[in-house]
Amino acid sequence: MKKKLVASLLAATMVLSLAACGGKGDGGSGGGSGKSGGGEEQYYNTYLQTEPSTLDSIKGNDNYSRGILINTMEPLTRLVEKDGEQVREAAGAESWESNEDGTVWTFKIRDNKWSDGQEVTAADYAYGITQTLNPDAGSPNSFFTAGFIKNGSKVVNGEASVEELGVKAVDDKTLEITLEAPTPYFMSLTDTRACYPVRQDFVEQYGETYGSEAENFVGNGPFKIESWTHNSEIKLVKNENYWDAENVKLDKINYAIINDETAVFNSFDSGQLDWCSTGTEEWVNRFDKKEGVDRIDAVIPSMRFDFFNVNDELFSNLNVRKAFVLAVDREDMAKTIYQDMHIPAYWWVPQAVSTGELGDYREQVEAPLEKIAKEEDAKELLLKGMDELGLGSDPSKITVKYSLSATTQWARNYGEYVQQKYKDVLGVNIELDFNEWSTFQQKTNSGEYQMANMTWSTDYDDPMSMISLFTTENSSNIPTGWSNEEFDALIDQAGKEMDEAKRVDLYSQAEQILFNEGCNICPLVNEMQHIFRYSYVKNVDEKFTSTSGLKYVYIEGR
Repeated sequence: MKKKLVASLLAATMVLSLAACGGKGDGGSGGGSGKSGGGEEQYYNTYLQTEPSTLDSIKGNDNYSRGILINTMEPLTRLVEKDGEQVREAAGAESWESNEDGTVWTFKIRDNKWSDGQEVTAADYAYGITQTLNPDAGSPNSFFTAGFIKNGSKVVNGEASVEELGVKAVDDKTLEITLEAPTPYFMSLTDTRACYPVRQDFVEQYGETYGSEAENFVGNGPFKIESWTHNSEIKLVKNENYWDAENVKLDKINYAIINDETAVFNSFDSGQLDWCSTGTEEWVNRFDKKEGVDRIDAVIPSMRFDFFNVNDELFSNLNVRKAFVLAVDREDMAKTIYQDMHIPAYWWVPQAVSTGELGDYREQVEAPLEKIAKEEDAKELLLKGMDELGLGSDPSKITVKYSLSATTQWARNYGEYVQQKYKDVLGVNIELDFNEWSTFQQKTNSGEYQMANMTWSTDYDDPMSMISLFTTENSSNIPTGWSNEEFDALIDQAGKEMDEAKRVDLYSQAEQILFNEGCNICPLVNEMQHIFRYSYVKNVDEKFTSTSGLKYVYIEGR
C-alpha cells in the first residue's frame, strides 16, 4: 500500500543533494515503544552520496556528517515525533530550567557513557559549546550561538577570551548557559552541532585528524562507529554504553557511500538499500509500481542556489549580480531539469520553516525576488553593471567560471543547461568547473571561485537558521564576502524579539535587503523529496527537523 504525505521530511539518514547544513543536511517516535518484531535481525541499509569531510562536530557542517553524528552523538535534547506532533525530548540533559527572564538556563546532565566507557560530564558539553565559539578552532557552526550566548560575538571576533563565555560546568552533572538576552528559539539550538558534547582529550590527542577515522572519534549516542572505509562505507553498531540502549532496536546501520544516483536506485530496487530519495520522473514511476514500498512526498526546508564571490571583479557589482539572478527562468529550470520535482524559488528562507504559532513563514511574507523581477530587466542590468566596471558593452567578452560540487553525469547535464541559458539571456560565456565535494569546499572557503552552486538545509525550525547565515560574523558559511550593517542590525534585533509577529516583520525586512542590496545568492528551487522506503522499516520520523535519527527505528517483516 502506497502512502503519500506532504510534510517536512526526515533528513537524518541522508539528503540526496550536495549540501551543507545546515549545509546543508540531514527517526522515531513513541519513546521506543514500538515492538521490534521478535527475534528478527535488526539492521538498516542506507547511504550517503559522498563521505563526510569530518566527524568533528566543531569543524564539520555538511549533511553527510550530520547523518552520522545524530546517531553517534547525544545532544542536550532531541526533537522527536509522537502522535504526529513534534516534541522536545530529554536526551543528554535529563531536565532543564531557566531563570525568570529566560537568560540563564541550567541543564542537569544525565548519567551516560561515551562509547569507550568513560562517563559523560557537563564539562564535555561545555567544551563542545565553547570550542565552537573559539575563533582558534575555526568552527563554521559558531553562527548558531554566537549572537545569543553571553559574550559569544565578542569571543568569535577576538574581543574577549573563551573563559568569558556564558557557558560553564557548575559540577559534573550541571551545565549552565547564560544568554545575552531572552532568545525565543534558544531550546531549538540544543539539538544542533553547536551544543554537542566533545571529548577534550580526544581532540588534543588527535589534533587535526580528530574525526577523520573511526578510531579517531568517540561518541555518546545510540550507535558507535564500527568501521569507516573511506569512499566506500561506514558501519555503525549499537552502543551498549548508551543510557537508553534498551530502547534502541537496531543492532547495525550500514551506510554505503554511493555517488552515482543510478547505482543508488538500482541498489534500492534490488533490496540492497532500505530506502532512497529520487527526483527523477522515470524512477519515481518505477518505484510507484513496486510492491511493499511506501512513498512519501515532502516539501522540505532546503534550498538549491548559486552564490557569487563579491570580491571578484565582475561580481563586485550589484547590478551584475542582479542580472545573473534575474536571468534564471526558475519555472523552466524546475520543469526541464527537475521534472517538476522541486518548487521554483523566489526567496531565501524556504517553505516548511515556521515561526512558532504563526505557522509557515513563507505564507506570511512576500517572495522578494518576484517584486524585483517585475521591475528590472536582466540584460539591461548587466550592461549597466559592465559600464560601471569599465568593461564595455559586449557581454560575449565575459567568461564566468561556474563551480559545481559534483562530477556526476547529472551535474554535467545541469551545467550544460545553465551554460546555454546564460548565453541565450545575457550573452555571456560560462566555463564549467566540476569538483568533488571536499575540493569544492576548499575552493569556495578560500575564495577561489566566481560563481558556485550548492544546497543548504535549515538546522532548526526558525527563519533565523537560514537568514542569519549572511550576517557579517557568520559569513564564512556561505563565503560570498557580502556584508551589510543594516542587515546585521535587523538580525540582531530579531534574535531578541519575543513577539512572533514583530520577529516575522524583522526577518522580512532583512530578506528584502538581502536581495535589494546584496543579491550575493541566487535561489533556484525549494527542494522536495520523493522518498521510497520498504514497508518493513518501522517507526521512522517523517519531519525534516526531527533529530531522533534512527534511534527508535526497527525492522519487522523484511
